[in-house]
Amino acid sequence: MRWNGGGAPAVWTFSPEHGEHPTQKPLPFLRSLVSLFTDPGETILDPFMGGGTTLVAAYQLGRKAIGIELEEKWCEIAAKRLEACTPPLFVEPAPKPVQGTWDGWADAEWMHSVGHGRLDE
Repeated sequence: MRWNGGGAPAVWTFSPEHGEHPTQKPLPFLRSLVSLFTDPGETILDPFMGGGTTLVAAYQLGRKAIGIELEEKWCEIAAKRLEACTPPLFVEPAPKPVQGTWDGWADAEWMHSVGHGRLDE
């Protein structure tokens, strides 16, 4: 684990958001936290998901997220917020799997390069 935001100020100021959840955090604040403390592709766990702002920030920044919430009402709201999200703009998509072909033992020579020895020995 590494610290991504060395030298950042200790006090941040963001405008409050008045969403459906009574303690909803501002999305720009959580986007800042997510970008400082995680790298693209990492997974974030939010054990008190509420309205899902952390999950929205994670999605927008190309992270994976798991949210846990006891009240079904907030799970429904978080799901709707995620459905309405704009996908990340500048995150490289994962490469698509490529199906290989088999051209006989000549294709298996790569095994020698990883320490398995020649196949015909």
